[in-house]
Amino acid sequence: MDIRKLEVFCKVYELRSFSRAGDETYLSQPTVSGHIKSLEDHLGCRLFDRLGKEVVPTRAGDILYEHAVKIIQLREETERAISLFQGKLKGKLLVGGSTIPGDYILPALLGEFRETYPDVVTSLKVGDTKQIVDMVLDAEIEVGMVGARLEHPSVIYHVFQEDELILAAAYGNTFSQRAPLSLGDLTTIPFVLREYGSGTRITLEQALREFSFGLKNFNVVAEMGSTQAVKEAVRAGMGLSILSRRAVEDEIRFNLLVEIPVKGLALKRHFYLVTHRSRTMSPICQAFWNFCTEKNTR
Repeated sequence: MDIRKLEVFCKVYELRSFSRAGDETYLSQPTVSGHIKSLEDHLGCRLFDRLGKEVVPTRAGDILYEHAVKIIQLREETERAISLFQGKLKGKLLVGGSTIPGDYILPALLGEFRETYPDVVTSLKVGDTKQIVDMVLDAEIEVGMVGARLEHPSVIYHVFQEDELILAAAYGNTFSQRAPLSLGDLTTIPFVLREYGSGTRITLEQALREFSFGLKNFNVVAEMGSTQAVKEAVRAGMGLSILSRRAVEDEIRFNLLVEIPVKGLALKRHFYLVTHRSRTMSPICQAFWNFCTEKNTR
């Protein structure tokens, strides 16, 4: 059974018109009629009743349409799978990342992805965790990477990497001489926080809750909208802060910041790939998702 004839049949079925189906498929009306006649001869039954200018599907036409749609979809899925296998993808990939993945993980990851798929143009939007999850829910992006889970029935999370949060201070800060600090000590020192909605802040709040602590117990002197701003504030001596180890590796290496241990407080978290549960990924997005999950298993 010729798939092209099935495509023409589906257009006639959906539009209820031979002439409009011809316009949609760039075929003449006699050619459309010929394709339908060929299918009817092959199947041994009438697919449409012609009632004047009106075209009405028969019961056999209804049955064929139901299966023809699946056949065409399967053909498209097969072609996408072969294209992925051969690396023949072309188009635009829009990815969202919360601050740490957006600044420290995704740029290199997208660069590696383009080495495999050079015809894909990548675009990265960076925001806090809540903003990225909202973008996925609002279909502004197909896939994101975030540092915390915000539970929502329409969102799927997939663990990508582990991260550790540490207490950081300016190099030579007097508090570093008292290390390790206790949780009680944290309530007495000037503290710089990320803004509400960031994965770092969410992880910290969840950990403190286990000790019956909250940020209300802290001496918060500033809230910043980015990790870079927090680092600069800490370096300037404004206060201490909880930061991703990944984000301060260079500053610690070059003695710009110092890590201060906190007794009993282990802040581990994961970075997650996030996508919408009910939306089918585009071939490019699916290729990126597969690339990330395969990379994480190596």
